[in-house]
Amino acid sequence: MLTIARFHESTDVPSSVVDKLDPRFGGRLYSATSPFNQAIPANPQLDPRSADYVRLLNRSKKEKGFVLALSEWTVPAYFAKQTTARHDVQIEGFDEVRRTMRGVPIPDNARPDPAEDAHLTVIDPATRCGYDLIGAKKTAAGWTAKWANVTSTADSGIYPFGMSTRATGFAPLAGMIWPAELRSGRIDHALVFAYPYTRSGGPVAPATSSDGRTALAAAMPQGARVQLDPTLDLESLGLTAHERTIAVALQRYGMYLGDTGGALALYAVNPQSFDTNPYAGLLPDEPYVFLDKIPVDRFRVLKTGKQVAQTRYSIVPSTCAQIEVMAG
Repeated sequence: MLTIARFHESTDVPSSVVDKLDPRFGGRLYSATSPFNQAIPANPQLDPRSADYVRLLNRSKKEKGFVLALSEWTVPAYFAKQTTARHDVQIEGFDEVRRTMRGVPIPDNARPDPAEDAHLTVIDPATRCGYDLIGAKKTAAGWTAKWANVTSTADSGIYPFGMSTRATGFAPLAGMIWPAELRSGRIDHALVFAYPYTRSGGPVAPATSSDGRTALAAAMPQGARVQLDPTLDLESLGLTAHERTIAVALQRYGMYLGDTGGALALYAVNPQSFDTNPYAGLLPDEPYVFLDKIPVDRFRVLKTGKQVAQTRYSIVPSTCAQIEVMAG
């Protein structure tokens, strides 16, 4: 019998377990035209530097492994109800300007990721608003964050002028792996990955900002799309069930370079978002799950556009919430 772990403050389970709009039940976030929801066509054009990029990817794997971040350095995702209390989040630490994001629905038992970045995202299914916080903290005076912004889960999953809580302008849930996907054995979107050797000099599309920090010739620009060789016979690799599900997605959709991190890593939604462990029987109960049998040397990098040296940072007005500059 199929069992579904219950989310904190969740809405009622949809009448159909597979809701096209709800990732808790096998659905897919963001629009059909989102770069994350576009399969890679047959015979795509490869970047002329692909082999060099992949050699450095493989070096990173040898240094610290190829992992799936599960309960640290990832993103908890909570879902609001109509009755969820709304909060004014005080934004501190991004720059010298004090701001407030007003009217953010945050469930009472929501907790940021325990790692230093302290990510937290809340989705309101009724409005399809996604509220993203980094450096999130609940104090006696209320919620604070180093930065916060909001987008619609009906849009592309990319903040058009940066200002996301992810370095590249990607919404932090874009490219995340959900437990329902591992349970079904199918991921129908591109993934996002972090990597130590990100190139300085700005992003490439579809990324809209960058924290790339190395001048190595083989360093990959943020926003680049990487694909596992689609001719690779996965049955010959002895993959675990979760590795096979991920590998198929990497062949069909690939993964976008979305952040600078300490290791080559993909992301799964933090299990603390649920009342019970939704990955039980699907993944090892560890903060990081090693993807040892997926051959990094069989990746290839699709042709990138030019790096955009200057990011046009701007907060896009939203009906989901107002971000106000505070006086003083």
